[in-house]
Amino acid sequence: MLQETVIDAVDRQLVNALQIFPRISWMQLGKILGYDATTLARRWARLRNEGLVWTVCYQQPEHLEVELPAMALIEVDVRAGQREQVVAALAPLDEVIEIDRTSGSRDLLLTVVHSSIATADAFVARNIAGIPGIRATRTRFAHTLYKDGARSHLDALSADVLLALRRAAEGFAGEPSVPTPLLVDVMRSMLPDARRPAPEIAAELGISTTSVTRAIHRLFGSPWFTAKTDFAHHALGYTTAASLWYRVPTPELAAVGIDVAGVPGVRMSAAILDRMNLAITVWLRHTHDLESLLTRIEHAHPRIELCETWLIPSVAKRSGAVLTDDGRFSHQISTSHALAPIGAQRRER
Repeated sequence: MLQETVIDAVDRQLVNALQIFPRISWMQLGKILGYDATTLARRWARLRNEGLVWTVCYQQPEHLEVELPAMALIEVDVRAGQREQVVAALAPLDEVIEIDRTSGSRDLLLTVVHSSIATADAFVARNIAGIPGIRATRTRFAHTLYKDGARSHLDALSADVLLALRRAAEGFAGEPSVPTPLLVDVMRSMLPDARRPAPEIAAELGISTTSVTRAIHRLFGSPWFTAKTDFAHHALGYTTAASLWYRVPTPELAAVGIDVAGVPGVRMSAAILDRMNLAITVWLRHTHDLESLLTRIEHAHPRIELCETWLIPSVAKRSGAVLTDDGRFSHQISTSHALAPIGAQRRER
């Protein structure tokens, strides 16, 4: 288990800043945070090398006017003693973007993204249900994602620093564009590292550094592109997570889902096509913090009903990143083609 002291206050500010603007230069970031640029670069390199932080990027199809993919939350029951063998079989599957080890009556909770509900159902039957060691699966489909990990940030920076970072990000963004072949190629090259140097990408693609730099600016100005900085949550003092399943009156569902998304610690909030129609994932520094969080939600929304609560002791895969047993980054599995076909164009009106 990673200890909270692995990452200090400066590291927390660094990680938080790169969540706001993953591509910022060390010199610019040093001026905003008040630290030496070389020091920040050295700290980031250490954190990355130890698997405590990483960056990824991917397409978001809701901004492409293409057919939205289906997102399914899959409960998995595993035969005794075979959970890790099942995790090892699931981790390489591109469509399985998250794998949580859970408490209670199920052993794993998977997030699966596929092109449609029908193909997602077929994928689960064909590629998951038959894995040796799996006893049963249960599928629930999400229809609205109010918050995901890309919009889940630490709270380590002052308001004026956050404002400076957002202004820097806005200044970096180029003119928005549809996913042209060049932008797609550059994005592919950045999939494992959103901070990958432009000259390195240019050498890989056989084009000029200027073309790559211009493409990166356009990517960061395009709403269909997302770059995310993530971290080993135990290293920042989160000892566990919890999955909360609510029943919300249908007319209130969107308002509750959006409001809950703003509660500190909430990483995911999604509307589900099920009797339990709102799923929430929250990170906890201590298990006893869950009681106050539940109380806060229920006081704000007295008509909702908490149906199930599961602890998530550890995560095997998150946003396509395969993690070690202690939550460190191991390697990245591309998820972009699951979220949307890379290079998907806008639908003709």
